[in-house]
Amino acid sequence: MSTLLEIVSKCNCVPEIEFLVKCEGLYTFLVNGSIVGHMSANDATALRAVLKEQPCPIFKFDDRQRTLSFSDKLSDCATRSAAIAELLAQMRSEKTWASLSKWRDELYPVYDGSAGVAVMIERAASSNFGIRTYGVHINGFTRSATGELRMWVGRRSLSKHTWPGYLDQIAAGGIGDGMGAWECMVKECGEEAGIPPELARHGRFAGTIQYFTRTEMGLQPETQFVFDLELPSDFVPVPTDGEVESFLHLTLDETAERLRLGQFKPNCAACVVDFLVRHGVVTPDNEPDYLAILDCLHRPLPHPAPRFR
Repeated sequence: MSTLLEIVSKCNCVPEIEFLVKCEGLYTFLVNGSIVGHMSANDATALRAVLKEQPCPIFKFDDRQRTLSFSDKLSDCATRSAAIAELLAQMRSEKTWASLSKWRDELYPVYDGSAGVAVMIERAASSNFGIRTYGVHINGFTRSATGELRMWVGRRSLSKHTWPGYLDQIAAGGIGDGMGAWECMVKECGEEAGIPPELARHGRFAGTIQYFTRTEMGLQPETQFVFDLELPSDFVPVPTDGEVESFLHLTLDETAERLRLGQFKPNCAACVVDFLVRHGVVTPDNEPDYLAILDCLHRPLPHPAPRFR
C-alpha cells in the first residue's frame, strides 16, 4: 500500500518547471509578457503545421527563447478568444490533438499579470497549453451522535473520459467562465449528487489545495477550492448526470484504506488527505511525512491568478 506522501506526490508530480523546459524542450506560453502555460515540443510541432496553412497565423514561435505567444494583431481577450476558438475547432475536425476528441464546450479563463482574463480557451485544450485551471471539490460527510465522521465518496462512471471507475469526492468540477467557486460548488452538488441548493449552501469553504500534475494530454497546474459539506445522517446522494456510478458511505478508516490501495483519482485523493489533516486524523504524531505532505498539498504555482473583491 502507498504512503500518504506517495499518494499526494502522485498528484503533485511535476518537478520544477525550469528543469522540464530545459530537459524536454517545452515552449513557454506567454500572454502580455506573463508566463501562462507550457506546451510540449510534440504539441508545438503539430500546432505549427496547422498554422503554416493559415494566411495570418494567430501564434508566433520564438525557437531561440522557446516561447509561444499570440500575434501582435490579437491584443485583447475578445479577439484572442475568437481566434483560438476557430483554430481549435479546425484542429478538432482534423484530429490534430487527441485531447480535442474530448471536447467539452466549456471555456477556461487564462489570467495575465494584471489578474485580468487574457484569453478564454476550450477546456479540452487546457493541458496542451499547460494553463492553470481551477475547480471545486466538495467533501460530503456525516457526523454520528457520538461524533464519528463518515465520508460520502462517488465511484466515477465507467464511461468517463478520465479515471473511469475510480473513487471521487461526492461532487467536483472545473470552474468555467463567469462562475465563482461558491456558485460552482452549489451547481456541482446538484448535478452530480442530487443535493438540493438549500442543503448545498450549508457547505463551508475549507481553503484550497494546489498541485502541478501531468496527464497523457499535457501539463496541468491546478488550484482546487475545497468545501466541507456536513450532510444529515438520513440523506443519501443520488447519481443524476451520468458522471457517477454510485456512492459509498465510508468510515474515515475505510476511506484511508482505499486511499492507500490507490482506488481514488489522484487529485481527489489529495483532497481527501487534506480533509484528514484538517480534521486531525493525520497529525505530526502519527505521520512522519506530515510537513512534506502539506508542502505537496499547497504547491506554489508560477502562473498569474485572479484577484477577488
